[in-house]
Amino acid sequence: MLATMLLFHLPARSSGTNLLRYEEPKHLAGTICSVDRKKVLFKFTRASVRDGNTLHVSRDYTYPDGKLALKETVVYEGDRLSEYDIEDFQLGARGSARVVPLAGEPAKSVISFQYVRDIHSSQKPKTATEPFQSNCLIGDMVGPFLFDHWSDLVKGNEVKCRYIVVDRRETIGFTFAKDSEGRRGDRNVIIVKMSPTSRIISALVDPIFFTIEKDGRHRVLEYSGRAPVKIKEGSKWKDLDGVSVFDWESDAPQ
Repeated sequence: MLATMLLFHLPARSSGTNLLRYEEPKHLAGTICSVDRKKVLFKFTRASVRDGNTLHVSRDYTYPDGKLALKETVVYEGDRLSEYDIEDFQLGARGSARVVPLAGEPAKSVISFQYVRDIHSSQKPKTATEPFQSNCLIGDMVGPFLFDHWSDLVKGNEVKCRYIVVDRRETIGFTFAKDSEGRRGDRNVIIVKMSPTSRIISALVDPIFFTIEKDGRHRVLEYSGRAPVKIKEGSKWKDLDGVSVFDWESDAPQ
């Protein structure tokens, strides 16, 4: 049901004063593994290109052989989300969420959703709108959001957001909270739990657990839980719960 929902894995921005909020990492690679970490299922890459005050972000999920499974394209105007598009090559679906000024009230915005389940059919896209709130996120925005609320998280306070879910054409409430602390190699880390706020959604989606650097840039090293891509069993596509691990050595110009 939540096929394009759980896409969280990007880090907070660094301290560069001329950078847009979501400009970094300009290049990032990751691997989505099975829960036991024994099998690589997908690869992930993220790249950003800035043109003046506009930032274009491409996020690709591929099979190990390089075949594209899912593509996300994000456009920011300054530090504000403008457009989010998804091409799902597994399901043959396509959707978008655009943040547009509310007619007659330019200080307010709405999220305009479109989603078509089968791009090869003659069906028209399904649409919906809802108010855009300051805590509305997509996966590409989660890292900076956690960075901004870091002091609350380490104190044990809950932090809430609305998550944009294109295939449902709505936002869904989630709550972040510190789960535990530990070590990953030579790093101190904090484990942050992300859970659906709604009991109904909680029955469908297990919590997501982020492993984040406690010190320095508070980069997301990995997360375990629902991935945005699916896995095929027989003739059916099934939701994938796995481990997404990020390679920070790739955060450099190609």
